[in-house]
Amino acid sequence: MEGLSSSIQRSDLPIAIEVDSAMVVAMITGGDMNRSAYASLVNEIRYLLTLRQSYITHVSRSQNKASDSLATFGRAQGRTLTWIGLGPPEVLELVATDCTEPVIEYNTLQFSQKKKKHL
Repeated sequence: MEGLSSSIQRSDLPIAIEVDSAMVVAMITGGDMNRSAYASLVNEIRYLLTLRQSYITHVSRSQNKASDSLATFGRAQGRTLTWIGLGPPEVLELVATDCTEPVIEYNTLQFSQKKKKHL
C-alpha cells in the first residue's frame, strides 16, 4: 500500500499493479464487502485505486522476477526503500530479463477515477 500511495503522490500517470497472488487480486477487485482480517487494508487499497486510473493484474512470480526479488529483499531488510530514477544494477538486470519474456495477462480490472464535485 505504501508503494501505491507514493505512486499517486509522485505522478499523475495511470498506475499498473502486478500482483503474484490471485487471492489478493480477487480480494481487491471483488465487489463484495471484505470481511477478512485484511478488510481495512483492502478497503484502503480500493480507495487509493479510485484516485487515479489504475489496473491490477495477476502475474505469476516466474513472470515477474524483479518484483519477487524486491519483495524478498524488503522482507529480509525489514524496512521500506524507495529508488528514484534507476534502481540497483541487480534489479535492472532482472527487469530487463522480465521485459524480454512474454507475459500472459489475465484477471485484470480497471478502476475508474472518481469524479470530484466542485462547490
